[in-house]
Amino acid sequence: MKLALVAQYLLGLVLMVLFAFMNANYPDKTWLFFTLYLLVFMGIIFLITGRQARSIFRDIEEIKSGEVLLEANPEEVLRLREKDMDKTQGELAAQVKASLIPFVTMILFIVVFYVPPLRSFFSSIGSSLSTDQRTANFYSFLAMYGAFYVLSLITGLYTRRLQARTGTLTIATKYVITTKGIIVDDRLPVKFPIQGSLKTDTKRKFVEVTLKQQVMGNEVKQRVRLYTPEPSKLASIIKVKGLGEDSLSKV
Repeated sequence: MKLALVAQYLLGLVLMVLFAFMNANYPDKTWLFFTLYLLVFMGIIFLITGRQARSIFRDIEEIKSGEVLLEANPEEVLRLREKDMDKTQGELAAQVKASLIPFVTMILFIVVFYVPPLRSFFSSIGSSLSTDQRTANFYSFLAMYGAFYVLSLITGLYTRRLQARTGTLTIATKYVITTKGIIVDDRLPVKFPIQGSLKTDTKRKFVEVTLKQQVMGNEVKQRVRLYTPEPSKLASIIKVKGLGEDSLSKV
């Protein structure tokens, strides 16, 4: 298990106990605690996103410095994408559903937190464990946050396993290939040599690069689909830059 994953779980446990304690002892400041938590959380997200953006920008500039091997015609790519849309809709729909799972979990928590009959269930747990009101409130909030935490772990694990099995799919609207990599839609760099595999679908007219990445201790596949009227030619160009013969499959 990766250190980042352990840190994530420990942070979740610490926050769960901290919020239960604050809610039990300072109920009038609940909104303040949530606001501070959200500000810190958003700050961390912006920090991580900023670092990732800088890394992506550096990779894009490095790839641009290479010699251009192929630049796709956006109109041609769009035509082939639209022609294949019937088959891609199902793939994209499944991806959207997987990405919505964490939001559904959050909405469920908000409903439980603010609907009195649902909150009374957790209140009864605290009352059964202690006669002291503050202690009972602490246990009640701890039970509620604990249930949410376990649900988040289960849904998060399911989402990561689903992504690891099917991979996230990015369908390019335009792309350029240089001797140093691929730039997709001016925002996604794929550096050479590629750590992953390559699939050619001559019937549907695309080449799909599957990248393997480590995300929070799990291997996640990222699929990048490049439509082209000559998929075999495109696959050959990419293969020469670092993919072995066993990494190339054809449909």
